[in-house]
Amino acid sequence: MAALKNLKNDRLLQMAQVIRHLSQGIGGRGSCTENERLAGEYLADLLRRMEVQEVRLEGFKAVPSTYWPYGLAFALALAGSLASLLFGAPGALALATIFNALGFVGMLAETELAASWMHWFLPRLPSQNVIGVIPPVGEARRTALVCAHLDTHRTPIFFSSKKWNRLFSLLIALSLVSMAVGTVAFGLGAALDWAPARWFSLALVPVQAFALLMCLQADFTPYSPGANDNASGVAVAVGLAHQLVNHPLSNTEVYLLLTGCEEVGDWGMRAFLDDHADRLGPDAFYMVIDQVGVGAIRYLTADGLLLKRKTHPHALQVARQVAGQRPELGADEMTGIAYTDALKATQRGLPALTLCAIPDNHAGPEMHWHQMSDTANQIVLADLDRTFEFACEVLHLIDCSGAQ
Repeated sequence: MAALKNLKNDRLLQMAQVIRHLSQGIGGRGSCTENERLAGEYLADLLRRMEVQEVRLEGFKAVPSTYWPYGLAFALALAGSLASLLFGAPGALALATIFNALGFVGMLAETELAASWMHWFLPRLPSQNVIGVIPPVGEARRTALVCAHLDTHRTPIFFSSKKWNRLFSLLIALSLVSMAVGTVAFGLGAALDWAPARWFSLALVPVQAFALLMCLQADFTPYSPGANDNASGVAVAVGLAHQLVNHPLSNTEVYLLLTGCEEVGDWGMRAFLDDHADRLGPDAFYMVIDQVGVGAIRYLTADGLLLKRKTHPHALQVARQVAGQRPELGADEMTGIAYTDALKATQRGLPALTLCAIPDNHAGPEMHWHQMSDTANQIVLADLDRTFEFACEVLHLIDCSGAQ
């Protein structure tokens, strides 16, 4: 009993050290930044010292800001709406129609983490994923991936409180609606040579201008230290790696995938899937661990920023079975608040499960979500350890299954 207690204490100490080094030793790890690179190199070295096999850094390029594409969409729609208001001629209305339609399509694509015209005009910078492999004791019949993202988000004002966050969510919806309304209203005005259509701009311009202002404000804020989001997920992944190196699964090969650029649109997961998904096959199980340092365990039944994609039935079945077998862990299900790395796998029809931890009052100050207060001293080690236990059970259930 004492040996088990000491083992648990050593595991918690290791996870706490990872969180402190990432959030304090390195600090904010913005996508495509030097600090994100340092985090990747630190973790690659740590995994090698733990004797994880085939540890490597795989580079890719990504748009380094989640606000650049949105800002471009808002700016284009705003330019069209202003042109229609100032000039009102059929040509100006036609231009406003095109610009609002492009903004609408681009924004909708961005919420789905899909390619769009906006990416033609935005620079891409280098980032990297950290990958390692832990083979099973016997023949590898199944594949599981333990995933967590390395990067941290900026700290815009609309993540500073519940009220601001609700306002921002409303703003996203209104911005999308404004561009749809602009497309229809200005299009009809241009087709029918109906100059009064220009006055729709009086309602659209304030919404689009405010949305653009929020994007600009966001990109001038510092990066969060990211202890909970997502040094906590990385720490659990490292803890699982240590466990699996010393006690490998029977027939399941486990990949450690620590991604870059999750915060700006899952670019690291996109790059990994593009390079490896076909080889790993449709039955590989992706377990994403994201924000697990504060609150009760939750597994997501749906994921996505605007359109919620349902979690793969097999992934949900596994989570529900583990929750039923280990009720003392207090795991429950919920719909995702935004998106996680699992979204790109889910969109491809792959079994992907997100584990997170949410305080009782959901998205509030206790989560320290995208805030400078997301520091190591906010982490609750007991919450972190429950996620570790749940994730272990998921991997053992996959290993014991006859087939995925």
